[in-house]
Amino acid sequence: MTGKKVLVIGLDGATWDLMRPWAEKGILPTFKKLMENGVYGNLESTIPPITGPAWVSFATGKNPGKHGCYDFVLPGKTLNDKKPITTKDIHEKTFYETLNEKGKKCILINLPCSFPPRINDITITSLLTQGDDFIFPPELVDEIQELKNYRISPDMSLMVDGKVIDHINDIRRLEKNRFECAKKLFEKDWDFFFLLFSGTDWIQHQIYDKLVYGMFDENSDPIRAYKEIDKYMGWFIDNAPQNVNILFMSDHGFGLYEKTFGINKWLKEEGYLKVESGSRQTSLFKIGQNVKKARDERINIKLPTFLSNYLKLFTWLFPFYRKLKSVLPIEVRTNFQPKLSETIAYSMTSVSSNFCGIYINDKKRFVDGKVEMVDYENIRTEIINKLKQLKDPKTGENIIRKIWKKEDVYFGSRLDAAPDILVMLLEEYGFNFGFFTAKTFSDKHMGKINGHALNGIFLAYGSNIKKGIEIPNAKIYDIAPTILYIFGIPIPKDMDGSVLKEVFEDDSELAEKEVVYQELEEKEKIKERIRKLKSFDKNDLRKI
Repeated sequence: MTGKKVLVIGLDGATWDLMRPWAEKGILPTFKKLMENGVYGNLESTIPPITGPAWVSFATGKNPGKHGCYDFVLPGKTLNDKKPITTKDIHEKTFYETLNEKGKKCILINLPCSFPPRINDITITSLLTQGDDFIFPPELVDEIQELKNYRISPDMSLMVDGKVIDHINDIRRLEKNRFECAKKLFEKDWDFFFLLFSGTDWIQHQIYDKLVYGMFDENSDPIRAYKEIDKYMGWFIDNAPQNVNILFMSDHGFGLYEKTFGINKWLKEEGYLKVESGSRQTSLFKIGQNVKKARDERINIKLPTFLSNYLKLFTWLFPFYRKLKSVLPIEVRTNFQPKLSETIAYSMTSVSSNFCGIYINDKKRFVDGKVEMVDYENIRTEIINKLKQLKDPKTGENIIRKIWKKEDVYFGSRLDAAPDILVMLLEEYGFNFGFFTAKTFSDKHMGKINGHALNGIFLAYGSNIKKGIEIPNAKIYDIAPTILYIFGIPIPKDMDGSVLKEVFEDDSELAEKEVVYQELEEKEKIKERIRKLKSFDKNDLRKI
């Protein structure tokens, strides 16, 4: 019986814009082997393409409108009350929970938003882990010595000091240790194995522009980081059981945005956003080298303002010191925030890309909301129409590619937490989210951003997988139902993704067998009805 095991290896932020040419040149031989002997293509992320909701959509097979995670953080009772997401905020079952219920053993290493663990199987959590414990069960540290040196994130003080190459080499050390730990865990009994390398994303936030422009040769430290991850991937291929299907993927792609548009500055200029008087855009960080050491040895460092333009780890930390000081080994002190009693709209998107979300500060959801619900739709339409008219002041071209209302992108019972407007810029433009940027529009000399892009990478390899085939239109929602299908487990009918049957060899068992769907159990239907009822206001209830 084939297809009894599944291995997923993630490369955060990996993009074909880098991987394809490097594979063709032989710099990444494992990638070249996979493209020639497997299936590959783009993998469309969530909108916006942000690590947190993207990996939750991977885990659930559902859009954020159902699972409820739209960013690294969720708004609370006010738009200044930003709560970092955990597994408690995922309002849907993950596929690995389903596998666990069916008696399948899972190992999860560095899966974003896996804290606290939802299963009793081996889990090493990722960014957004709260507290010092990230290895479950903790006794693993005594068994696997390499785990004593395991880190969730690299030494950010190197990056703050401007030591880019030193920082990249620290990322290389971190990923090497992660690989050594994963090798030991790979020897254990498992049915599903997940491993994410985060270094690709960290590196690209710093030097993606230089990588795209070919400013490093293949023997440079940055390219060595990619070659090493390619080698680690090759080890798993060579040492995987015969009955395994291997999926390689990224949660989003990457882009160089040579012009930027300051969405919150524009909202401020248009009178939709007010900032507390006396606000200044300065911050102090306390940065440690790893999770435990950071609690004991903290270093006061003034944050260079340029970091907020491109590094996601810092971009989304600015406004939420109180919530995040217990989450990461980084503390932020900030003295700027929206004056919500006078604010109509605000973008709290955490990561730069050519996408953003805008919240309407309405009185239904937020205790200090300004917008009455009777005015909500008119205000939303007004902002949308103004954005549609935006033009680059130098070229005169319209910078907006597409604008959606939230219900045009998301669907499900968790829409209350969603941004009310979604905006996509032309590919040359990226968003800046600061209140005090020098200009609303910045050209390539001032505003360049290395940020996320919609299309990541997807590869499949194994005895059941076609060879040398490129497939179009795969989405991150498709991975969960495809994994369940490989295991022969019925797919919940409310998953938004589809089984990627086109990746399997025509005469293989996996290509020929029927996709079986599972109806929702009655108790799940009742929970869904309750969730919908809770999302209605009193006026909605009167209509039922």
